[in-house]
Amino acid sequence: MILMTGMKSIEEEIRNIIKNKGISLYRIAKDLGVSWESLYRSLLNGANPKWNRIKSLLDYLDYEFMLKPKRREVKPIKSKPSRSRRN
Repeated sequence: MILMTGMKSIEEEIRNIIKNKGISLYRIAKDLGVSWESLYRSLLNGANPKWNRIKSLLDYLDYEFMLKPKRREVKPIKSKPSRSRRN
């Protein structure tokens, strides 16, 4: 699981995971069937990669992406009862 704290980007977190695992981008690109250049550009800060690229990298690295509320539980908005036009 990736626990993002502060203002780090998902690209930076993935780069840190790759660095800590000691895997080369070339090897990952080869295993995923993408070009090294494309993978490298996807992991630049501000690159805004597509979700399928992030998902495939996380699957490859054996991580998952999880969302959770920051401070408190988000309460659902109560819907107003609908008024019937029929009398």
